[in-house]
Amino acid sequence: MKKGCFWFWTFSFLLLCGCAQPRILEEVGLITTYGLDIAKDGSILGTMVELMIDPTSPQDVVILETEAFSIRGIRNNANKKSSKRLSSGQLRVMIYGEDLLKQGNTGIAQTLTNDPSISDMTYLAMADGTARNILHVKAKHIPDIGIHLFRLIDQNTKEKMMPSATLQEVLHNHYSVGREPILPILKKEGKEGIGFSGVGLFKGSKLVGKISADQSFYLNLIIDKFKGGNKDIEIKSSKLKPRNRQLDKTAASIDSIVSSSDIKLINKEKVEFDINIKLNARLLEITSEIDLGNPENIKLIEKEITKSMTKEIEKLITYCQTKDSDIFGLGETYRSSVRHSKLTDEKWYKMFKEANVNVNLDFSVNRTGLNE
Repeated sequence: MKKGCFWFWTFSFLLLCGCAQPRILEEVGLITTYGLDIAKDGSILGTMVELMIDPTSPQDVVILETEAFSIRGIRNNANKKSSKRLSSGQLRVMIYGEDLLKQGNTGIAQTLTNDPSISDMTYLAMADGTARNILHVKAKHIPDIGIHLFRLIDQNTKEKMMPSATLQEVLHNHYSVGREPILPILKKEGKEGIGFSGVGLFKGSKLVGKISADQSFYLNLIIDKFKGGNKDIEIKSSKLKPRNRQLDKTAASIDSIVSSSDIKLINKEKVEFDINIKLNARLLEITSEIDLGNPENIKLIEKEITKSMTKEIEKLITYCQTKDSDIFGLGETYRSSVRHSKLTDEKWYKMFKEANVNVNLDFSVNRTGLNE
């Protein structure tokens, strides 16, 4: 009986494989990166990076451009310009133009989920300007713009320099009541460079604000855990005398950052939260005339860095409240803490704006200099 079942399923599997559409790699055009902008007539301008699997091809990648009113239409129109059948199975990065995201309600990210060949782990990002401008960067050190962008986002995400924004994470945050999605911003720098310049903030699917790359560190402190990474912190304090007398601030460079955070609702009537962050790191350098061999001085530095970081985090939260963009997930905490809250997006937007948020940051130096 068991053998009969075995052969039945084996035969069925082989039959299904035989019915599948064969895909010979040399006959398929692999799209690795999509760029989407608004075209002049209001339709969508799609810019695609096609990877050439052909040893006789004079170049490794080809940039295709086409316009349509839907994602599917863009690929269909691009197929008319390509010698190979285009496939999204190797899509790694999706970049949206700034003007397109300001419109909101485009539903483009949701459309991607209808294509089973697109991975949930595809990185999403927005361009400072147009996505087309980013994908047309030509430089000797960037032979394949698609692979370059994927590696740029991947390594910065793993190093916690930019927040993670995969298709899965963005859609989860978009559909969750009490949390808004975020996208890292890529900016063309000079003629040959592309860099991470900040984070786009959303209310629903509409772009409503931006924060700088420096502020994204403080965002990551709240929503993620650090197990490494580095950061330069500006400290304004009369107790620390900067070596450079022309500056009124001291810079402290830290690395080997280890952090953890949690958010607690402490008053559901007046809506008040505690954000508790525990952080320790190695102090690599400080631009102040201070003796690091004195334990009292280390305590002073810890205190001043704590004050500086707390101020930056409070500033970030206030800015997000003015934009109705709860990128920290305070609403999720409220919803999970208050039974039968029946929280909706509209209800939470009003509550978030008025919420009190206390930042309790505990910073400590675990060692100084380069000695382990």
